Amino acid sequence: MAEPGDGAGAGTRELVYVSWGGTGRAATVREAMGRAGASGLGLVYLAILDDSAFGDIDPAMLELAGEELAWLLDAQLELTRSQTDLDDVPVRVLVRTGDVADRICELVQATGATEILIGAPGPLAADDVVTALVDAVRHRVPVPVEIIEP
Repeated sequence: MAEPGDGAGAGTRELVYVSWGGTGRAATVREAMGRAGASGLGLVYLAILDDSAFGDIDPAMLELAGEELAWLLDAQLELTRSQTDLDDVPVRVLVRTGDVADRICELVQATGATEILIGAPGPLAADDVVTALVDAVRHRVPVPVEIIEP
């Protein structure tokens, strides 16, 4: 898979929307795109196939899963554009593997993103896991980090 920051628009300031473990619900993606549009920012949809759920998958299968996920998320963003009438917001999808906090921090460092929005977790994620993630990221990056709920 590509490295952090690949495909960044030249000089485009970006807001990062993070999804892992099924947190990329339509309502939270719409919220992230709306915030990006209102702020005049591009939107990076960072999807992470995290170690806890995908760490034991064969590398070739993991790569294939990442490609399929990128295709699905591109489609989700196009649908979101049509629902929000935000056709002018630059958007891109990045799929990464590994530790969620590490991948978020690497992307912020590589791109100079201005804000991080994390999709609220599904019912299977424990609140303490999300709180720990947000705290870890906040201590490592100089930008606001927020959980958004549908």
